[in-house]
Amino acid sequence: MDNFLTKEGYNVKTALDSLKALEIIKNFQPDIIFVDLIMPNIPGEKLCKMLRRIPKISEVPIIILSAAAVEQKIDFKSFGADACIAKGPFKEVEKHIKFVFQQIKARKLSALGNEIIGTENVYERIVTTELLSTRQHFEVTLQNMAEGFVELTAGGRIVNINPKAADLFNQSEEDLLGSFFTDLFSGQQRDLISQAITEPDDKHIVIGESTPFMHNGKYLAMTIAQVSGQAAIIVIVQDVTARKLAEQELQAYQKNLEAIVQSRTSEIISKNRELEDEITERQQLSHEKKLLEQELRQTHKMEAIGNMATGIAHDFNNILTAVLGYAELLRLETNENPKAHSYLANITKAGYRAKELIGLIKTFSKPTEQEFVTVQLPPLIGETLALLKPSVPTNVKIITEVDQRCPGIWADEIQLQQVMLNLCSNAIHAIQDTGGALTITLSQENNPNPDVATQNPHQELITLIFADNGIGIAPENLEKIFDPYFTTKVGGEGTGLGLSVVHGIISNHGGQISVASKIGQGTTFTITLPVHEKI
Repeated sequence: MDNFLTKEGYNVKTALDSLKALEIIKNFQPDIIFVDLIMPNIPGEKLCKMLRRIPKISEVPIIILSAAAVEQKIDFKSFGADACIAKGPFKEVEKHIKFVFQQIKARKLSALGNEIIGTENVYERIVTTELLSTRQHFEVTLQNMAEGFVELTAGGRIVNINPKAADLFNQSEEDLLGSFFTDLFSGQQRDLISQAITEPDDKHIVIGESTPFMHNGKYLAMTIAQVSGQAAIIVIVQDVTARKLAEQELQAYQKNLEAIVQSRTSEIISKNRELEDEITERQQLSHEKKLLEQELRQTHKMEAIGNMATGIAHDFNNILTAVLGYAELLRLETNENPKAHSYLANITKAGYRAKELIGLIKTFSKPTEQEFVTVQLPPLIGETLALLKPSVPTNVKIITEVDQRCPGIWADEIQLQQVMLNLCSNAIHAIQDTGGALTITLSQENNPNPDVATQNPHQELITLIFADNGIGIAPENLEKIFDPYFTTKVGGEGTGLGLSVVHGIISNHGGQISVASKIGQGTTFTITLPVHEKI
């Protein structure tokens, strides 16, 4: 073929495959191009399409030379060729080439139509027909694949590509054929694909399966494999955009679900804490309510007994006034009878003792005549102990822990001394049989107990404590000790009004009194009184 064209006076350039042909065209301007359909790398029909896209040879006649023309029944016009000569006996082929040259010179090439020249001396060959059938099946498969198919040379140039791959790379098939596959990518993707192509493994290499990469707005994954025994590489490209978006949506949903779960968990924990706090608060309120109910019952009881005691004291005082008056008149009449005079004196003395008892009852219920002054408790404690000293048994020890710097309080000095005498007497009575100690403590502090009902919870207080290590008070009696006429003494040793009066006096002074006791360990009375605020 080369010799024939050279003898005809043509300068012939020959390429053994389509890629070399494209390289020659870059630096050579042909007058006519002959293309074989069966060529290495890019098939002849695709090469024709590529040549027609090159501006400088777009009008150059392209002649197909093919031994398979008869079997394939090609439509050479559809891919840009101007004529097709079936390969047969060489002399016949030369004759057909000369005929085509004549048509070109006469500008009648288009008159040849779509007929293949020289088919009369060429017969179908069974082997070629079977190979062409197989190739057609292969082409149909490639055309309709859901995945992209790319065939590369060992150097990485694209020599075959199906429509799906061209669509994925957003370029035409003609533009992609002959180009380097790695030029479609950049950066880390290009390096990764280049390494997979230049260092092929016996096994296929999967890129982007776990982490697909973006290309032209699509998520792609590809499998790269070398054709066994051939210098060819096959690349299968998959569009996994839908899967990736579904995964992202699922991840976003899971993240949102985790956030919701975390938020709900935090909310539940917060609500549980609020519920626990509310339960604790309600338990505290319930406890305080019980204490207030007990205090209210005690107050109602004291108020009722106080009202009753006031009435009794008033009536009894009227009776005693009459008794004492008549006793005094009778004593004036019996001055000459010493014995009767003595009896009357005892009656008078007993009457006045009864009036003192009525005074105690009045103090317990509704004290009226009180003289409030600023009272300093340290000296008052000293005076009270001096009064008690003659009656204190030798086996009883009195210990004082008095803060001499304590400020004064607004109080009735006589009534406070009555409180001290009563509490000291009770303590001495509790320890006199076994011996022991009475400790009197006086100190100043801020309100030590917020539950104590004071008008000003931040007011400074005086705390006065009487603690003994005597026999103690039974638990069932602790709630009753401030009740009027309640006493544990036997044999007429007391009226049962002492602690009632003490409670009334402390309450009238705006203070509080409480008691704590254990059998066999002793009893402690704690009195809190507000510090006198100077006006």
